[in-house]
Amino acid sequence: MVVWKTIAALVLVAPLMAQAAGVPLLDPAGGSHGTAAVTLSKGSVRMKITGLPQLPAANPLGATFTAYVYKAYLTSSADPAVEVFVADVYPNGKSIAKAKAAFKGDLSLLGLDRVVVTAYSKDARDSLDVLTATLQ
Repeated sequence: MVVWKTIAALVLVAPLMAQAAGVPLLDPAGGSHGTAAVTLSKGSVRMKITGLPQLPAANPLGATFTAYVYKAYLTSSADPAVEVFVADVYPNGKSIAKAKAAFKGDLSLLGLDRVVVTAYSKDARDSLDVLTATLQ
């Protein structure tokens, strides 16, 4: 009986532990720049970003323009019109940024499957998804 309880506990807890660790945030070249922990059913997003150049940033992570702002979004790869703004992202002098949001609602029915950090030019005419995390 104890063995079955232990196995059941591991089966139930393992996915929660994996979700708490987060998914990697990748640049267009595939380099890892931190993690994003997202719980769509609770509407919570936590991001720990590393290696993101401080603003203003000339050609950040493959962009062909100078970035003046970074913005984080939850998006749907199936429907580009579905996106939820998470936060403005401002890296410190060590190129580290943290962002979190609590929407206090269930976002799981919107088809959101990616977290992106987008760099914008000064006039917002140029933009590039500099970091992307694919949710599981």
